[in-house]
Amino acid sequence: MAPVGQTLLVTGPGVSTRFGARGGRLSVSQCAEDVPGEPTVLLVGTHDWAIEQSAAELEAAGCRVLRCHEPGEPTFPCNALIEGRTCPLDVGFDVVATVRARALSALTQPEFGVVCALHAGAPLVVAGVASERPFGPWTALTVEQDGDVVSACRTAVAETAANRSRQGAS
Repeated sequence: MAPVGQTLLVTGPGVSTRFGARGGRLSVSQCAEDVPGEPTVLLVGTHDWAIEQSAAELEAAGCRVLRCHEPGEPTFPCNALIEGRTCPLDVGFDVVATVRARALSALTQPEFGVVCALHAGAPLVVAGVASERPFGPWTALTVEQDGDVVSACRTAVAETAANRSRQGAS
């Protein structure tokens, strides 16, 4: 996996670091509504229906799902720019996942949250149809069509924590 962040903060076994734009990291106590042991996932993708299928799987497994825009709404303005809503970067999350319903060679507008999440240092899971993979070196894990997004998100979070822990030890 290619490193996507240079900052290290591991506060103890099984404690995850949340990624957010304001200052990079958020402490676990700043991330309300979490299910202990399950990742908070920023979920984006090429089509709302594909995002919602994965959201249902993640939520059924106890993961908290955050979105850049609400289903059925335009991708811009995003939740960061709509009064009364909150940007996932301000809430904090463990991993970003994009669900691709079509094989596309470029980033789509509904996937722009990936750029923000990568800049914040979060690991990226790419799921779905993908003969083309525009996220290449930034992808922590790939999930083929009909694969297990939940397990991939859990694994990406665990591997990122382990890599950061190793980096901090050296």
